[in-house]
Amino acid sequence: MTVSPPRILVVDDDSEICDVYDQILREHGYDVATAQSRAEAMDVLDRFDGDIHVLILDIALPDADGAEVAREIASRVGHRPTLYVSGWTDEFWNLSEAPGRWLVLQKPIQVPRLLEAVDWLSGRRAERPE
Repeated sequence: MTVSPPRILVVDDDSEICDVYDQILREHGYDVATAQSRAEAMDVLDRFDGDIHVLILDIALPDADGAEVAREIASRVGHRPTLYVSGWTDEFWNLSEAPGRWLVLQKPIQVPRLLEAVDWLSGRRAERPE
């Protein structure tokens, strides 16, 4: 029996970031879906019947913030490990009510850091990245 690779949902309003993360993560053995808003993310979630293993969420989306999207997904299909990303400094991040296991990285994210974070969130890496 073949085991499917973990599916990552990338939600970022910048299409270039979605494309770059998609390419990097696919080359690293992940299945990737992308969305550019909360509404698109919910459509993707429905299309895959909730079969999403890790979320990468921009903190500032046009129709919600990343923590809101994570809570909505959690209410529909359960908590998913989440990497929150933002170009803002950490003084703007309020993730005190973010559900489940999560990390925060500031853009731009170097490829090794992105992969370490996603590998840890997906369970491919045992130790939490620094």
